[in-house]
Amino acid sequence: MESKKEHFKRTLLDLANNENLVPGIYNYCDRWCERCTMTKKCLTYLHEQEMKEGTGHKSPDEENKNFWEQIRVAWEVTMEMIEEDAERLNIDLDDVEDMELPEHIETPLEAKAKEYGTKMYNWLDENQPFIKEQAEKLVMINDEASMIKYKDAMEVIQWYSSFIGAKVHRAHLDLEERKNDPNDEFNIYSDNLGSAKIAIIAIERSMDALSVFYNDFKEKEDDILKFLVELSTIKKQLLQTFPGVMEFKRPGFDD
Repeated sequence: MESKKEHFKRTLLDLANNENLVPGIYNYCDRWCERCTMTKKCLTYLHEQEMKEGTGHKSPDEENKNFWEQIRVAWEVTMEMIEEDAERLNIDLDDVEDMELPEHIETPLEAKAKEYGTKMYNWLDENQPFIKEQAEKLVMINDEASMIKYKDAMEVIQWYSSFIGAKVHRAHLDLEERKNDPNDEFNIYSDNLGSAKIAIIAIERSMDALSVFYNDFKEKEDDILKFLVELSTIKKQLLQTFPGVMEFKRPGFDD
């Protein structure tokens, strides 16, 4: 019988040889698998589903234990595969020079994007009574269409609130060095562009969702307008920092 590590590695390698998958499609997605239309072409999603099969219904404690077990197994398999590749390429991992990674200094734009996420989290928490009251009104009048509209908008706002800051941060990693490297043979700068593009997409979707509440909840329109302005400013600065970013082709999504 296969061990968890053996099963993890075998299924990963089997899927990696699947010609129907789009290489790297998971690099610049929004990690919202439940809303994605490309899951059948994504190695990450299919492998996660493969590892979930047969687990059945578990208690929260069991689910958490399984989560950390999967992290441990993934780490062990990753290190094992690195060692196998090193041996195949005749590389002595014990003789690799230490690399000093440059310290990343957070830019004002990164700080602004991260601050948006914190402010949105606090705003949603503080306005729970108001949101609950609006939901109860819709239930009373049996307005299912509005319920779905507000529910979807809320999910979008919540999902992307911290995601935007994380992707703006990644887009700025070693930015100047990568952007101005004439010998970027591996096109590392594309990672900055891909991260910036998905951040902009997340901003646009968040603004659309916030507009739903801005149009209907007059009591909160000042707060929502401030968020819309913040997001618009972040988007504008991203477009200035990454000229031509929207022309970047994300594997699978923009082909």
